[in-house]
Amino acid sequence: MASAEAGGFAAAKEGLKAIGAQTQSINQQVSAGKLALDPQVAEEAAKRVEEEIEALQKLLKKTQALSVVKGLGDYPDGQQLAQRFQDKATDSNSGAAELVRNLQEELQKQADAFRGAARDYRATDEQNSDDLRRGMQ
Repeated sequence: MASAEAGGFAAAKEGLKAIGAQTQSINQQVSAGKLALDPQVAEEAAKRVEEEIEALQKLLKKTQALSVVKGLGDYPDGQQLAQRFQDKATDSNSGAAELVRNLQEELQKQADAFRGAARDYRATDEQNSDDLRRGMQ
């Protein structure tokens, strides 16, 4: 099977790595207490990321259509070309469909990270309110 690089997907794999690094950074900042987002802002960010996930679902359907290339004839060259399209679309290690699914998963992790930052904001806000109430008593 073709590798992602041979299939022309090297840039997509690098982009996926970059998004993974962003997600990891967000999660680390949340865990360290360095990132707490206003719940409304965090929810808007999470929804925006989920819109991208939905757009990728449409792309995934188009990608899967590449696996059913017809009209290239019964000659060996035509069959080989059709197989190359199928491999680029559906190869489980490096095909376009797999890359799109991996991107969707990574974006979902990012949406979850934004919501985690909102939870931390609420928890910090509640703790501060409790501390203020105890201080006033």
